Amino acid sequence: MLLYRSVALEAKVLLQNRTLTVSQVSDLLNFSDQSLFGKFFKANTGISPVEYRKKF
Repeated sequence: MLLYRSVALEAKVLLQNRTLTVSQVSDLLNFSDQSLFGKFFKANTGISPVEYRKKF
């Protein structure tokens, strides 16, 4: 569970960098595809990566 939290935290940091696309963030975190990353992020934060980005 700690690993999931640290990956989710790193994803949040990377998503705040607007020069990176969500797909690039997904790749940097070694997800096999953007859809899987989106599902992981939503399961661990309660919102999608795009929704998270809109908040910042």
